[in-house]
Amino acid sequence: MKKTLSRSLSLLLAVVLAVSLTLPAAATFPITLDQSKATIAPKDSITLTATLSSEYANKSITWESSDKTVAEVSNTNSKKKTATITAKAEGYATITASVGNVKASCDVTVAKSKVTSLTLDPAGPEVLPIGKTRTLTAKANYSNGTTGAVDVTWSSTNTAVAAVSKKGEVTAVAEGTATIMALYQDSSSDSAVSATYQVTVSKNATTSKDDVLALSATTVNTNAGLFVESAVKAPAVTVKNGTTDVTEAYNITYLWTDASKKELGKDATLLLQPTTQADLLLTCTVTAASKTDSTQILTGTCTYGVKVYPSTSLGGVHSVAEGAVTLNKLMDLQNKVSVIDQLIKGDDTGMAQPIAGLTHVVFDTNTITGSDAGTLSAKNGSEYYASTTADGDHLADVTFTPLKKGTFAINFLAYGDKVYYGRLEVLVDDAAVTPPTPGDDVRQCDSTGFTFAGSDFYRDSDTDPVAAVVFGKPSAGHLLRNLSHGIGTADDGDKYYTNSASQGDYHVSTLSYLPDAGYMGQATIPVTYITAAGIETTGVIKVSVSTKTDSAQFKDVTRSNVGTWAADAVDFAYHFGLVSGVSKTEFAPNSPMTRAQLVTVLYRAAGSPSVTVSTNFEDLDVGSYYYSAVVWANVNGIVNGTSDTTFSPDSRLTRQQLAAILYRYARAFGGDTSYIGNLSHFTDRHQVDSYATTPMIWAVSHEIISGTSDTTLSPLSTATRAQVVVILHRYLTD
Repeated sequence: MKKTLSRSLSLLLAVVLAVSLTLPAAATFPITLDQSKATIAPKDSITLTATLSSEYANKSITWESSDKTVAEVSNTNSKKKTATITAKAEGYATITASVGNVKASCDVTVAKSKVTSLTLDPAGPEVLPIGKTRTLTAKANYSNGTTGAVDVTWSSTNTAVAAVSKKGEVTAVAEGTATIMALYQDSSSDSAVSATYQVTVSKNATTSKDDVLALSATTVNTNAGLFVESAVKAPAVTVKNGTTDVTEAYNITYLWTDASKKELGKDATLLLQPTTQADLLLTCTVTAASKTDSTQILTGTCTYGVKVYPSTSLGGVHSVAEGAVTLNKLMDLQNKVSVIDQLIKGDDTGMAQPIAGLTHVVFDTNTITGSDAGTLSAKNGSEYYASTTADGDHLADVTFTPLKKGTFAINFLAYGDKVYYGRLEVLVDDAAVTPPTPGDDVRQCDSTGFTFAGSDFYRDSDTDPVAAVVFGKPSAGHLLRNLSHGIGTADDGDKYYTNSASQGDYHVSTLSYLPDAGYMGQATIPVTYITAAGIETTGVIKVSVSTKTDSAQFKDVTRSNVGTWAADAVDFAYHFGLVSGVSKTEFAPNSPMTRAQLVTVLYRAAGSPSVTVSTNFEDLDVGSYYYSAVVWANVNGIVNGTSDTTFSPDSRLTRQQLAAILYRYARAFGGDTSYIGNLSHFTDRHQVDSYATTPMIWAVSHEIISGTSDTTLSPLSTATRAQVVVILHRYLTD
């Protein structure tokens, strides 16, 4: 996806997926479960979490199992709305969560699962001095995505260096290297699965029990803004033996967690993007593991209190050739509003919030990214006053000096009637960005693009009017002929007539411009004008593409209740008739998407072709909104049933099902199904079922689907309506 200026308030959740269809009036989802289907092995367990609508929020939940001999419910917590489901024996059971007569259910299948791989803890490689021991444990990774304890046989490739007991205890015997192997043998087949741990045995450890880990801080107070990306840095780490610094003898790792102990990241710097204006409590756990004795581990923690403010986002564009510029002259992408005016008055996009009573700004130079693109003259923590008559440093005197092409960014606090936390991003180009000049062909659009008209070019009063236009490739986005439902036929340098078109030729009114999903900035389209006398001249059409933070159609798709990532996609899908809301003004962006709803959206994208065949699915309502769509999708190989006779139209759509259906849709209609890479950097890749592996790689490769974090895909999670719309928008404009 092409991006010119990352001024959007940053997607917090990687994520991503979503769509909106008209739902039956009764489908208000007063109670929902985070899983509608689950498969687990005997003796394993899962946790189900219920979400209640506001009218039921304070009521308790009753949990039941249809067959307690198959799956049993325990550890119910009405306050947290959770329950533990434990598999007892092979079979099927339905787990029901009830509040009065309102119910939600999860179908649980208990089945033996094949061991696909083993995970050892610790994974190694490690170093042990002679005489030290290390106990290894093995866990099985099952084909259904679960993990569990498993009996394995342990062995060593060199018992003279490192021996291992039947229980996995490794003993360092002599200097050298050995590989410890855990072997699982399936008694019901000839298959075997193994995993290895490498150990290097050293003569003596250089570390000491007197080594002490110290952190530069154990408590930090910092600031963040709603939907603004903030960099929170771990404390500096030293390990000392007395007065001697022995830090180099240790490997340092980090783990960030929130107040609920949820893991947030493992880097020294945590990128934080709050989605609610509530203060946060974070913990950074620092671990130092000896390089010469892996059993020696030192830990320390630092607690971060994060004050979350309302936010604003400022943007500027500047070229290297133009040199240093003050903030009162550093202009936005459209060359309309300066950075200081964005603070005081806001901007047309709604990203920059007008700060009433602005007095001063304090920059945090610890948050700078893209320092090689430019420098800001502001000092860390100093107050820069909006009034040029105030005593002290003035905001208008702060300068930005470009260095090379790239994006410079810095966070700040702005003080006025309220305090705002913001981020200034400056796009540094290697060519000057000049404002439009009189006579330029300049157009504006949002995510829905626009369609050309003959009157854009043809003027019958001209002595030699423009009769035809040939368009070049846009710098961003697409030119599509006969655009409808968000798709059309790509332009291939054809000639478009402005007044009339003969049979087989095209009129310019059949051509539209459609920007890429997520794109904001100025796109250029080269054009060649051909007059009635055959004279050719060249020119450029400039298109200023804007983005939205709030939907123009639905009042529940706003930056406050969804974030800034969904509005463009929702309005795109609504504009092209792919989706509608649950009412005229409500979209229900966080409600789950069903299988039938997604198929209906794709059916509409294909132009709602007529269907003359029938289906073997017995659970479809012939008079329903989705019937023709499901039959069409099944005939074209886009969807399969959940059995030979059932489609399960109301079952919730998972992220991996979404990827698989989009992949089949692309394959059925000649889309690009090529891909590169794999899922190796996602820690939950084993949860992706075999049928969805290739589609998920394809979707990630094309940036249609992104992870829910840098290392997780969450393939089994339910896709929301907003998420599916965003994914569809990306796919259709890919």
